[in-house]
Formats: sequence, structure tokens, C-alpha cells
Amino acid sequence: MKLLMTVIAVVITIGPGHSLAPAGQENVAHVGPGYENNQQSQKTLTFTIPQGWVRDGESAKKFGVHTVLVPSGMKFENADKVITIAFQRQDSKKPGPENLKNFVTADLQDTLAQFPDAQFAKWQPSKLDPDKLGFWSLEIYGKERNNPLPQRFLILDAGDGFFSVSLTTKSRDELKLSIYEDFFNSLGLAPHN
Repeated sequence: MKLLMTVIAVVITIGPGHSLAPAGQENVAHVGPGYENNQQSQKTLTFTIPQGWVRDGESAKKFGVHTVLVPSGMKFENADKVITIAFQRQDSKKPGPENLKNFVTADLQDTLAQFPDAQFAKWQPSKLDPDKLGFWSLEIYGKERNNPLPQRFLILDAGDGFFSVSLTTKSRDELKLSIYEDFFNSLGLAPHN
């Protein structure tokens, strides 16, 4: 069973069990091709942390991503759901990160290479206005049970690069909870302080 942490960046491998990782096993991250760690935007991504969730700064630093959020009392290694945010700078010299469309296309190709049976469904946060924020969003899940685990992800164009925001849970029904809709609706960009 695999937990897709951030589509462009990291795949988490986990096993079956109550907390998704069986006793003695931890969630494991595999960095995707072309992902460059610890990149930063000239803009600040704003969002509201879901109630009952906390930042896992240690894991964010370990994987070189912007943010990792987990339910309170958990760490990435044993979490049964996770929100991750990664940033990649725009680069006109590399295929993929030169614009939002190409970035998404390359990202989906990488995802399908890892999960050939992945299914995609249309999804968009209810209150984000695509005329005000350049973004692309989708839901992904496996044909086979939990391969990959259900995920909603959104790629936001920050002007100088792309924030990839993903939520991974155990079931597609859980993705639909209002707490997560509120989180995605809270996404925004602000000038760097």
C-alpha cells in the first residue's frame, strides 16, 4: 500500500494496519524525479491549519518540503493522514516547471509512472476563484484498494514557481470532510514579509 504524500515530490510507502503503518514499520518517503529540496518562493503561501492538526517541522526539514501537517499527537512516520506542501521554482530551461500547464503535465506523468492504475476525478475547492489564483486541482485514488491511497491535491502558481498542496487519507469519503474543504479554501498568496 502506498501513501502519496506530495505528487510532485514524495511517495510514502506504508503497510496495512490500523494506523496504516504496521507495528515496527514507519511511513517512508521517496523523493520523485526532478524534485529539488528546500526551494522557496518570493511569496508566502497562507493557509489555516485544520483544527486538531499540527506542523511536523522535523519531517518537513527531513524531506526538504515547505510544510508537513499531521493530526495532533502524531508524527509523519505513524500518521494515518497527512497534508504536505512543497514548492518548486519556475524554470524555463527545464521541461516541466516552465509554466503551470507543463508542470501539471509532468507531475501527472510521474504519478502514472509510479501508479499506472491510478484513477483521477475532477475536484476543485468550493471557494477558490481560478480567476484570482492560478491553480489546478484533482483527486487521485487507486483502482486497487488503497494503491495509491486517496488524495486531493492542488498546484498553485505563485508566479516564481508552484506550491503543491496535497491531502492523503485512508478513504475517499474522508477527503470530503468539511475540515479539509475549509483548509483548501483558506489557501492564498501574500507578499513575502
